[in-house]
Order: sequence, then structure tokens, then C-alpha cells
Amino acid sequence: MTTIPAADIEIRIRDGIWELLPSGDTLSTRPLFRVLRGSGVMEYTPAFGASHKLPGTVLSIEYIRSVVVGYEKKSQCWLLGFQMARSATEKVRWMELVSWPSGDNTLYAASAQQAGRALAEYVGCPLKIFGAKKFVQQSDSSPGRSGVTGPLVPHKREDIGPQQVKLMAQSVKLPLEYPNMWLGHARSGVTLRLAKEASEKKHGGVTPSFNQCVIDPKDGAIRLLPPTGLLGTFFGGQQGRVVKTHEVRNVELRHSVTHEYVPQQEGSGVITEVTYTIHSWDIYLTLPDESLLLAQTSHTTSSELTRHRAMAGNKFAVDTEAGIAYLRKHQADQEAYDTAIGWADGAAMVIASALGVRLVKTEIDNNSSA
Repeated sequence: MTTIPAADIEIRIRDGIWELLPSGDTLSTRPLFRVLRGSGVMEYTPAFGASHKLPGTVLSIEYIRSVVVGYEKKSQCWLLGFQMARSATEKVRWMELVSWPSGDNTLYAASAQQAGRALAEYVGCPLKIFGAKKFVQQSDSSPGRSGVTGPLVPHKREDIGPQQVKLMAQSVKLPLEYPNMWLGHARSGVTLRLAKEASEKKHGGVTPSFNQCVIDPKDGAIRLLPPTGLLGTFFGGQQGRVVKTHEVRNVELRHSVTHEYVPQQEGSGVITEVTYTIHSWDIYLTLPDESLLLAQTSHTTSSELTRHRAMAGNKFAVDTEAGIAYLRKHQADQEAYDTAIGWADGAAMVIASALGVRLVKTEIDNNSSA
């Protein structure tokens, strides 16, 4: 859980929940204001709603055009709030949620931008930043990939035993094909092939070091071939590698979620920040002294598309043409997500089954506030 103090109020971010509570009221069961990621609504107390000119105690996030974080020169305070309007053509109004004590521009910049980023992610809309002397970038560096039991960061873990893996693998139809990757039957096992493009670095993370993996349980060996051609081998390129099957402790399917914040200059002194959520599914062989990456798939979606998904019900009701356009985007996005996770899950299952080892599914949120 992350707690961010502000002026007479505290921001609490935990388990996909962004909420406001009076300072020091950590035991309160009723926050003043709350947003649950993916819910499509914001909730608040009657008193909060009345003071902010909001109806009732629940309002759709459809009315939120952007989350705004800015430093006001007159009051010398950092502010966080919403730009709101009933429709895209209506003039927006400013609704302040939080303010920080007066001080230098850089004093509360990091806290305000951290709170704003989380709120923008949870409501699924762009973040606008103004008046910042220094734009605070949040680090999205990938965690270490070495280790014998999985990620060296907090993560969720599910272990599936060898017998269950074999039963589940029987429902996977080979070959499994994905852009630049292929997994299918070999003479006495399975073969994984990767095109050159599958080994290119994405989002600053690691990539497979080998373009072909031949798993031969009868021979007790896993043969890994490097991405070098004939000339590369002749001039002393990367050498292949053989791993004994008995050295494999398990196969790990690691699902990582990271967020990239892309600033876009909107006007004089105003930056609009769009959040991109990146899902990555990595298949590792867990060896006694390392985790060896074999293959990976990924999927990226933007906060704008997430927001459209949350608003889809209302959009379909009032604008059929826009609703159909949104629906197509959502379907394409969901299909790409399902394809990426489906290939990785099936491939990890088949590889673990061929080796007769456990399949360990781990999950990391590299930007979790929990």
C-alpha cells in the first residue's frame, strides 16, 4: 500500500484502489472519494459530492476528460483534479480533488505526479501536467531475470505438478504458431523456432539468446542454437549450448505488467501524459544457477483504449457509429491479448510436459502500489 500525504488529506493507493481519506484517519471504513480500477465509476460521500458539485454518491468516469496535475504559481501549491464535461463538445470544468501545502515547485512534484499517474491509470484517461520545473519520470526498468525460483521481486505464484501438466498439454494442438515463433513436434520431442525479429529487444527487457531449442527427452538433452548464420559461425560467433534435461527444475511462465508514461506537448507549459500498459509473457527454463529465457510474447494497450472500453456502454447507447468503431478496436485489442497469452501458455505447457517437470506460473506488476 502507498500513502501520499497532502494538505489535510491522505491519498491511499492499494490493490487497484485509489482513495482519499482525512489525514490520520487510517481506520476509516468510508473514504471521502474512491476509484476502483476497471469499475467505470467514482464513488464519494454525500458531503464530498455536495462540496464538489457532484450528483449523489456515484458518477460514471465517462464525464472525466483528463486527470490534471499542476503547480499554481499564485498559491505556490501543487493541485490534482479532473477536467470534466458531459460530452466531448461541451466546455470542460475543473474539479479539484487534492492540494499540497505551499512550497517550492519541486518540493511536492514527485508526490503529486505519482498520485496523478495512478489515478489516470485507474480511471483510464490521459494525465496532463502543467507548471512543472522538472518532469518526474517514473522508472520502468525490468526486474532482474536471474534466480532459481522465479522473479527476485514480490510476485504471485502458481505451481502445477508434472502429472497435471501432462494431462493439460494433451489439449494443446501442435504446431503452435505466433508471429516469428513456432513450436511443434520433433523426432523424439519438441522443437521451438524463433525468427530474428523475436530476439529483438522490446521495452528495455531481455530477449531470448537462442533461435532454436530442440528438446529431446530420450537423449536427455536440450540443444540450443544461436541466431548466427554460416558466416557468423565461421568467424567465431556465439556458440550453441546443450542443457541436460535432469538439470531443469521447472518451466516458468512469467507474466509481467509494466507501464510506460509518454509525455506529449499539448500547449505552452502543458504536457499530456498517456499511459501504455505492457503485458509480457516469458517462458523460462529454471536451472540450478540461472533462469534461461526461451521465448516471449507481449501485448500493449493504451489508457485511451482502456477509457473507451469503460465508456462503451454509454457510447453505444447514444452514438451507434462511434459505438461500432469502439467495439472493433476493443475486439482487436482483446484478440491480440488472447493470442499472446494463449500461445505462451500453450507453449509453456507443452515444454514442461515434454520435460516431465512442474509448470510454475508467476505474475509481476512492476508498478504495483500494493
